[in-house]
Amino acid sequence: MNHVQSRRQWILDAVGGAGVFWIVAAEPDRSQAQTGSKPISVRIVDKAGYDKILTANMGKVIVVDCWATWCVPCRKAFPKTVELGKRYADQGVIVVSLCFDDPIRGEVPETVKKFLVLQDAQFENLLSSLEISAEGATAFAIEEGALPHFKVYGKNGKIFKTFNSGEDLEFNHEDIENAVKAALAAK
Repeated sequence: MNHVQSRRQWILDAVGGAGVFWIVAAEPDRSQAQTGSKPISVRIVDKAGYDKILTANMGKVIVVDCWATWCVPCRKAFPKTVELGKRYADQGVIVVSLCFDDPIRGEVPETVKKFLVLQDAQFENLLSSLEISAEGATAFAIEEGALPHFKVYGKNGKIFKTFNSGEDLEFNHEDIENAVKAALAAK
């Protein structure tokens, strides 16, 4: 048993399996071994870069999943975002993930890259250059900076529906999918 395997087993035993995500994130870099048909990339953007992507996809329904690796509900919901992207890709729906982990020395953190590879996030993946707790929540119109947060843009490029997290705010992917269907049907 090599050092990494024995360390992983010790951690699994110590936390009863609860830390599986973080253990996977701590493995040696395997970004070359993609689970999907093409490599997964992540770009760091500010609000102007984000707006450029929205403009470039005008005429399509756009679903934006605002998330972070430190947000447990975000990580739990992300596989449903991937499923939604695959299910509606041929119907003119674009999925964009907008992560709010902080860049490290101007680079995308390895935990973000590895999470996206594990999820097979075969869509536009962005990392905000703005912190969610500071100007990021304001710039991206995320109420109280609460994640997860979803935006569905209509074909006209305007917000069709927003899904905010918070104390008394609950939504699920069925709600998001219903908004996608409504946006697709809208004239």
